[in-house]
Amino acid sequence: MWHRIPKRTSRVVSAIAICAFAYLYVFPLFERVNNPNENVRFFMTAAIVEDGTYHINHVRERWGWVNDAAIYEGHYCSVKAPATSLLGVPAYWAYREFAELRGVPFDRTVALWACRVLASVLPCLVFLFFYYEWLRRRGGEPVVRDAVFMSIAVGSMFYAYAILFVTHSLSAVAAFGAFMILRDARHRGSIGWGAASLAGFCATLVTATEYPGVPATFILCLYALLCVRPLPRLFSFAGGALIPTLAVLHFHNSCFGSPFRPGHRFLENDEFRDAMNEGFYGAANIHWEAAGGLLFDPAYGFLTITPILFFAFFGIPRLLQSKRDRIDVWVALAVCGATYAFICTVNNWRGGWTVGARYLALALPFFGWFALEGGRWLVRLSWMPRGVGAVSVGLLGGGILLSGGPSAYYPHLPETFTRPLPQLIRWLVRHDYAPYNAGRYLFEWTGSFSVVPLFIVSVIAYLWPAWSERKVIDKLVVAIGSTLIASWLITPFIAPDGNNEIAAADARRFVMEFWAPANENLISDVETRMREGRASERDLERLPGLYIDEGRMNDVERARRNVAQYRSEHPAP
Repeated sequence: MWHRIPKRTSRVVSAIAICAFAYLYVFPLFERVNNPNENVRFFMTAAIVEDGTYHINHVRERWGWVNDAAIYEGHYCSVKAPATSLLGVPAYWAYREFAELRGVPFDRTVALWACRVLASVLPCLVFLFFYYEWLRRRGGEPVVRDAVFMSIAVGSMFYAYAILFVTHSLSAVAAFGAFMILRDARHRGSIGWGAASLAGFCATLVTATEYPGVPATFILCLYALLCVRPLPRLFSFAGGALIPTLAVLHFHNSCFGSPFRPGHRFLENDEFRDAMNEGFYGAANIHWEAAGGLLFDPAYGFLTITPILFFAFFGIPRLLQSKRDRIDVWVALAVCGATYAFICTVNNWRGGWTVGARYLALALPFFGWFALEGGRWLVRLSWMPRGVGAVSVGLLGGGILLSGGPSAYYPHLPETFTRPLPQLIRWLVRHDYAPYNAGRYLFEWTGSFSVVPLFIVSVIAYLWPAWSERKVIDKLVVAIGSTLIASWLITPFIAPDGNNEIAAADARRFVMEFWAPANENLISDVETRMREGRASERDLERLPGLYIDEGRMNDVERARRNVAQYRSEHPAP
């Protein structure tokens, strides 16, 4: 039956299938890290369902302390914008009802998984479907288009935040969703009532998911004045925009005594509260380190860890030369530029333990469009278009390694890691650490073997754009050429950073010591065999070295004593 499906449909279906597998296969969860970016939102979802309130007092009593909470008149509340917590309510409620009907104990981890899937993963996959179709209508070489799309989907920080119960990918979905609807309406000359309402909803949802989205919301609402025709449809746009707006105002009024007052002035954490009291909620001065680092830092730079976005520098000038697209490009640049400029002024511009410059995730789909146009121009300019295709796929490979790997394994990278691939990911793979994943639950696979299916799908995602070439020889040229380019590209990112190795080793020790699932790695395997009396001589020789490799020096002497005791109790025949 597959051969009867139109090629255009089969392309988008296969693209979303690849993304869906990547998003649903892994479930990185590290309870001892207690990531406040996710947990405080999840606590609020639980409070709404269980207590009918935004106040998380009772939830914290049951599940423990979490950072990023504000206290006002004796009540603890999430300090985050409320949209993600609200989107999680149906999933949390459904799981809670299911557990009660089946008579099974409520499992907090399963509830979080349901919230991640229904409130983050599924909206992002739906967006990616329409985003792919939107990029396809722009035209150009399919291999470049597909490389750009897959770079955004699984080769950028969009992947990291789509699989967590956080906001950053959702803010990108809302911002570019509104932009796509409005741009198409402007070029068509009209918009339906429903589409206008959806555009308004998405425009204000940007801020309802993440407060730094205020500039983007403002610009998109101004853009609507140019795009929404007939003019009475602006009432529909405004009606849609009111829904997230009223939700935010109600949250503020209920938690902090005024609809126009977010909770950052009441943060429980003294250090965070003092920082928020500087300037306008932490935005006081331009941080010049942020201006370069947010874009180009090798560990977290917006462009660096998704290298295909460098094509945007070719695409933006070309788009600005087009009378048809010029207004749209200026609007898109204004959204991205205003967000970037605002983040450069806040004192928490780095964003803590993150994959990438998380506050700039909103700009990813916009730069994907710019990169596509840049790739189209390079193809027209080049005497060897297959070479541009190979470069595009090679850059995609770099993004999958630099962004996709950390996103799947550990999407809370400490700032200490200046080269995440050699300083952490390489060690995790070598020492058999793996995040929670479907293979573990469905087939009882453990360690790195359980991640093999994701690795295979990553290779498919990498080679998938090359398959759009018509001739077999072109497919091979793009695939082989891109592999050489990707290998060259990642060389600087896998070289050790001699100035940071000690600090990185300390951070790696923390990650490995508090890894989850526990007891599924090389050290635990060796110690299990020792407890069961079946350790080999190779096990005994390597155990202290494994602890040294992981930086867990406090455990080295204990390991040596255990090895000596084992040898005395199990003498060699």
